[in-house]
Amino acid sequence: MNLRGKHVIPGFTDAHSHLISRGVEMQRLDLSGCRSLDECLQRIEVYAKTNPLVFASKWDENSWRHNEMDRLNRKTLDKISRKTPIVVRRVCGHYAAVNTAALRWIGKNWRIVDRNKGLLYEDVALNLNDIFRPTDEMLEKALTLATRKALKLGITSVHEISNPRRFRMLQKHRQNLKLRFAIYLIEKYHNSVVVSGLRTGYGDDWLRFAGSKLFVDGSLGARTAALRQPYANTRRRGNILITARRLRRIVRSAEDNGIQLMIHSIGDRSTGFVLEGMKKNLERSNPLRHRIEHLELLTDDEIRDMGRLRIIASMQPNFVRRWQNPGGMYEKLLGVRYLRMNCFKSMLSSYNKILFGSDCMPLGPLYGIGGAVWHPSSCGRLDIADAFRLYTETASYATFEETQKGKIEPGYLADLVILNKNPLEERNLRSLKIESVMVGGNFVKQ
Repeated sequence: MNLRGKHVIPGFTDAHSHLISRGVEMQRLDLSGCRSLDECLQRIEVYAKTNPLVFASKWDENSWRHNEMDRLNRKTLDKISRKTPIVVRRVCGHYAAVNTAALRWIGKNWRIVDRNKGLLYEDVALNLNDIFRPTDEMLEKALTLATRKALKLGITSVHEISNPRRFRMLQKHRQNLKLRFAIYLIEKYHNSVVVSGLRTGYGDDWLRFAGSKLFVDGSLGARTAALRQPYANTRRRGNILITARRLRRIVRSAEDNGIQLMIHSIGDRSTGFVLEGMKKNLERSNPLRHRIEHLELLTDDEIRDMGRLRIIASMQPNFVRRWQNPGGMYEKLLGVRYLRMNCFKSMLSSYNKILFGSDCMPLGPLYGIGGAVWHPSSCGRLDIADAFRLYTETASYATFEETQKGKIEPGYLADLVILNKNPLEERNLRSLKIESVMVGGNFVKQ
């Protein structure tokens, strides 16, 4: 094939994705473009006039002209409607506000709910689609929409965080998938996934069960990630969401049952807690390739522990580009600590295995690679070749596919991306474009 001066690279793997959820959001009210709370409320009011449920998402107070987050509550939403349920979830997914009508749907069994203000945190916010369930038709359309979006961005494989219902839908459509899925099922109650009988690696090149996802803390934007030192100008240090005993039990069960763990931990206090729980229960050299997600704030000791235990670090460079610039959200929340966040280079220097993903905030490997290359601190700044490698070659390691994906060599899957320019020249990075995408040896429509 004559590429006429264009450049071919391995297809990108997004190693931390909520792709089907993103497809569902594409069918709901998107607040990401709002520049004020009032603009969000105006969009919600218009939408509520013609829809029996308002489920709005992706708002980010850091994009507003003024931070009026405290005004987004039950009473404010009740002024729009007390009859139509209104759910307004933050971009991180860990925090939401609802009106009185929606609050009636939130059962007493859900924790961390401020019913007076209509504010939802962590489990309940993350699982709102279990309460306000999308239809089967919405889920199937979500798969189509999100697949098209991913392919347009050069993503040929995803490590998808999901639930049994969506896994069954993907199994139903297995023969027609255009994107490769490795599924991590969310661990909710009583070790349900790790003792389910599934084993890491079950499936094939297109759809496989990869492991179990566990939440240990929250998010920085919601002020619920667990920190050793408080958030700036507050006494809040965030929350650890499970007990040490339960964490140890899940790690041990996962080891006994052949299940890889994907553990969400953002803050340094949370990650220290996780590493302590894993030290005594992890098999030597971590043969199941357990992984910790996000790891945005780490001490040097924790970086060394990650390397010694051979735990995979799954990180999101798009967070750097979106929130870690001087004067951005991270500096406002953490002060000078923001410069010691997302230290990709320090992690690599300690022989850590690092994977890059997006958490769909936003999707886009080229966007994320810019965050790694232009990191504001030397502890995180990568050269372009390493940044591309963490989005291609090393991502396949987590799913035991390193001899099948991520390289352009004989015997590897023909999942390829053709770029308009040489990706290894930094002057080209801002103007790089995806020209075409091949999955399994076939060009796909974008």
